[in-house]
Amino acid sequence: MTKNREPITKEIIFLRIQYWITLYRWKLKTIFIPKFKKTIPMFSELEIELQSDCNRDCFFCPRYEDRSGIRKDSNGKHIKKFMPTSKIYDIIDQVTELGYRGFLSLHRLSEPFMDKRYIEIATYARKKGLRIWEYTNGDFLKNNPEFCKKLDGLIYKISIGLYDYKNEQEKKEQMKFWRNRFKKTKVTFSLAAEFPVIRQNSKLYDKKLINEKIRNLSCFRTTGLRIRYDGEVSLCCEDDPCVFKLGNVFNSSIKDIWWSENHIKIVNSLKVPGGRNAYSKCRDCLSDVLL
Repeated sequence: MTKNREPITKEIIFLRIQYWITLYRWKLKTIFIPKFKKTIPMFSELEIELQSDCNRDCFFCPRYEDRSGIRKDSNGKHIKKFMPTSKIYDIIDQVTELGYRGFLSLHRLSEPFMDKRYIEIATYARKKGLRIWEYTNGDFLKNNPEFCKKLDGLIYKISIGLYDYKNEQEKKEQMKFWRNRFKKTKVTFSLAAEFPVIRQNSKLYDKKLINEKIRNLSCFRTTGLRIRYDGEVSLCCEDDPCVFKLGNVFNSSIKDIWWSENHIKIVNSLKVPGGRNAYSKCRDCLSDVLL
């Protein structure tokens, strides 16, 4: 955590408001679904992870402590694997056939622009009617203005992580730099290093911060379809290990996975106050807590 922080700025206030508006939009979409209803709405966001690696090792990221072989091996060495191109196209085809035309991000806990196929795949997704909202630490883009030109207008929005500024002036200068770099694509910023969410497996995570008030909150973070580089489907942004065993898109259809009896049961049970107590992953979740 950062000590002696700069005063909260308008940008920070805006980001926090945006965060809570997004959360309550999810709630409004699902809050009227009865506890025992036998279905759930279609996913409202989509993540397809092109590859497994990242060029950073941020203290607030769930990659930090991983030694499972998903992000890092037992020695802490980064895992570098790619989703087959044919599988990526198949996923895009499946979701658009289901009628999905929302946002797509080509990452999970990885840096998307480390994949040389990015422009090709983003172009295909755009032609299929998807809007791309990408998240990046900006390292690859900073010294690649030509690549940024290819991205500009191809992707709808880009959220750039600002992690290295030392004061408010440096933060403003970095924001100005990126806004000048993109003219057609909307630019937003992540200030996670300064205002991190506490996520499991990160350096920040501490079970001692958990209390019954948090555990008794309803959870509405299950509205997105998040597909790991190996095809495994996560329940939510905290389920990178895919402990809920929802299925693998390489072996089953997205329709069958999303509207499976098991998935519907889990999602609806988490909407009930205290429902997260039924699942160990959810009982230990602090993702609703901002430092």
